[in-house]
Amino acid sequence: MKNISLIKVTLVVVATALASSLVSAKDVVAESISVIKPSAASIIQFEQLDLDKNSLLSLVETEKNTLIHDAFTTIDLNSDATISKDEFAKYITK
Repeated sequence: MKNISLIKVTLVVVATALASSLVSAKDVVAESISVIKPSAASIIQFEQLDLDKNSLLSLVETEKNTLIHDAFTTIDLNSDATISKDEFAKYITK
């Protein structure tokens, strides 16, 4: 009976090793990731929120959009108290 259990365990280990060698997460991820460009809608929305037209959003300027306003510190990647177009695009395309 112990030999049968050892054979089963050995088969499971071999099958797992074979499956993991055939499927690699790195291969799938590398092939499926493409460059995401900000949509025209996100750029238009940024322009609408940028009231003083300095290409940066302040916390006050985001008050009209509760989603952006509530996530302000998350979107502001460099913690400079403003959201740049790049930071905004990265957040929108998540």
